[in-house]
Amino acid sequence: MDKDRKIKLSNSILEMKFMKRTKEKVLKEKEDAEGQAMYSNEITDEMRKNGNIIFRETSITICKGLIDGRLSFGGMNPEVEKLMETDYNKAVAEANKKQEKDITDEQMAMEYSPVSDTISNKFKTKKHKNKKFRKTS
Repeated sequence: MDKDRKIKLSNSILEMKFMKRTKEKVLKEKEDAEGQAMYSNEITDEMRKNGNIIFRETSITICKGLIDGRLSFGGMNPEVEKLMETDYNKAVAEANKKQEKDITDEQMAMEYSPVSDTISNKFKTKKHKNKKFRKTS
């Protein structure tokens, strides 16, 4: 028999509890094979030899949240101004979304008052809990 030829296990065997790791390994190998087949024309032999490639960002603009280097004012560069306007509109829309209220202040006060009474009762002594204040007429 050839050593290159692999024995394939049936799906019913792979579904058994004790075959969990083997099933995961088989699925991973299958996905890797599909990925290699899909990108075989784009991946060169040199890429396969080098392995994983790490990309590093040379600029700190992403870390610091800085704006892009190109700016335009007064119609000098309309393309850049359009980009600036879309970025500004996105920022405004996000800010407005954060400021929207689900309930009004009055509703919040009505919901919060029983909670504050319950919490204040927790810190009262027994003597103070039984006392009720009455308005004098």
